[in-house]
Amino acid sequence: MKNIVLIGMPASGKTTISELLAEKLEMEKYDADIYLEEMEGRLIKDIFSEFGEDYFRDLEEKYTNELSEKNNIIISTGGGVIKREKNIENLKKNGIVIFLDRDPSEIAKEDHALRPLLQDTANIERLYGERYHLYEGYADYIVKNNSSLEEVIETIIKIINEVEE
Repeated sequence: MKNIVLIGMPASGKTTISELLAEKLEMEKYDADIYLEEMEGRLIKDIFSEFGEDYFRDLEEKYTNELSEKNNIIISTGGGVIKREKNIENLKKNGIVIFLDRDPSEIAKEDHALRPLLQDTANIERLYGERYHLYEGYADYIVKNNSSLEEVIETIIKIINEVEE
């Protein structure tokens, strides 16, 4: 089975949905941001503040490529993975890329104390506007995350079953 790769805005549900999918499909799951932090032995926010975004994006590319070489896994990516086309090329080599599209107004309703980029609705709308065309363009499939988690998961499973036939 190909890897299942979830892309989308921060707080679009990638981590939660990847965990539930992994359980349901009995697949191994990787959160790309957590994988990077574990491999580097430091938090992304510390890498950002000490070395800057370019350095972080280089690491993200390195570890995204590592994950893409694994088989039969679910990968929950960081929201900015689409900033480098090479990341998507690597992920698509062995994976189906699914854009979890969640309305910015829904994202804004949640508590984002640990996510500086999502502190205000205007910034969420701006990020969504900047990134939407990239998510949409890179996705093999788009799944709206505006219903129950169970419905979203069932939609993704239907897609996977169609692809695997």
